[in-house]
Amino acid sequence: TLTIISYNNITPVIYFSKLDLLNEEEINNINEHIKYYQKVGYLVSTNPVDLIKIIQNKTVVFTGQSGAGKSTLLNKIDPTLELKTDEISLSLGRGKHTTRHTELFEINGTFIVDTPGFSKIDFHGIKEIDIRDNMKEMFDNLEYCKYDDCMHISEDGCHVIELVKNKEILESRYNNYRNFIQR
Repeated sequence: TLTIISYNNITPVIYFSKLDLLNEEEINNINEHIKYYQKVGYLVSTNPVDLIKIIQNKTVVFTGQSGAGKSTLLNKIDPTLELKTDEISLSLGRGKHTTRHTELFEINGTFIVDTPGFSKIDFHGIKEIDIRDNMKEMFDNLEYCKYDDCMHISEDGCHVIELVKNKEILESRYNNYRNFIQR
């Protein structure tokens, strides 16, 4: 979703929810991802109070996979909302689409759109080059590649591939990138 958000000229803020459900190893893994996303240049939050400061007096959209905790977060920000939430489906291993419609809430001068979760990303109408140019790691390192039109797949002299090998770009992000452009 970061790629689609960037493609549409929207500034993303990454919020990590449900950290209280993780064990120590999972928290350490998430902390590595948080550091990585901050290093790349994204705004990242794990605390509702900090998030409120970031989004204050703006219009924002909460988006993410089903079961990510968007409505739970809204309830933390404003407990009077009493939005319906549900457990993750054990049989499906994902959220149950508790939020079924888009709704706008005004909370202390901030307008927040709560959206239904999604289970699939659709890049309809977005070209491969646009995907490359809207993933920070791919675009920001393009100038260091041997070729100006490098797509970071198998090109000779690709700086991005070297960064992945050296663990300076998350392998999971790079694998997502490859999957996105080879859809």
